[in-house]
Order: sequence, then structure tokens, then C-alpha cells
Amino acid sequence: MNAWLMALVLAQTVGGAQPPAPPPASPAVEAAPAQPATPPPQQLAPQAPAAPQVPSQAPAQDPGQGMWQTLIFMGVMILVFWLLIIRPQSKQRKKQEEFLKKLVVGDRVVTTSGLIGRIAAIEGDVVTLDLGKDVRVRLLKGHVTSHYQEGDNKA
Repeated sequence: MNAWLMALVLAQTVGGAQPPAPPPASPAVEAAPAQPATPPPQQLAPQAPAAPQVPSQAPAQDPGQGMWQTLIFMGVMILVFWLLIIRPQSKQRKKQEEFLKKLVVGDRVVTTSGLIGRIAAIEGDVVTLDLGKDVRVRLLKGHVTSHYQEGDNKA
């Protein structure tokens, strides 16, 4: 062990660094006098910073590997987002547009506000609904949600 300490001291001295302080003696072997709070003058010189030790067992990683993992993760997230949200919503919108194109005068329909009536007239994007005796309402075509059948009410 003494040879190892001497080699370490010699290596640090050759490298320009000051030798380390000797290890404190164990109390069982001998009682060492209390050391002063200030270091001796030879240790006040600035020491060269020690190089950080890297574990030799850690594998070296490719710097681009993390980037590829991030790109793959983002691609998967976009795919899931498209499959679960965008695609079903666009299918529903196309289905609603087809329904609105097929509306004809005389159809019984339900509006978004819950009104049930018969289409009296269609003029571009405006639909006139006949709700009852002498009651007509004009509304935008986009607010018609579905056809109404008498069997739908379960009250």
C-alpha cells in the first residue's frame, strides 16, 4: 500500500499538482495531535482540477440515438392522434354533409336546439321548418342534425 501511495504522490508531483495530505492515523494505532484549521502554506497554491472519472463499464452512446428515439416517439404520437381523433371526426363530418345534401321538402327533422318539424322550404343554406299550425321557423341548414321518426321518442 505504501508503494501505491508513493506512486500516486509521484504522479501528482510530476503532473504539477501538490501531493495530497497524508491519511489521518487511526486512533487505535496512535493518537495524532489536532490539526490546525488553516492548511499549511505549501497547500495554498491552486491545484489543477481533477479530470472527472467516467465509469469504464458505461457503454458509449451515439449522440444521434436520442434524436431518433424522439422522432420515432413523435411520429407514433401523431399517428395515434390521427387514428383516434382526426379520422373519426372527418368521417362524421362527411356523413353529416351528405345528410344535409340529401334533405328534401317534407322531411321530418330534428335541429340542434331540439326542435322537431317538417321542412317547408330549402333556399341555399336556409331551411324553413313548419313546427305546427301557422308556426314556421327559418334556420341555417347546418343546424339540422338528423331525421325524426315517431318511434324515436321513448317517453
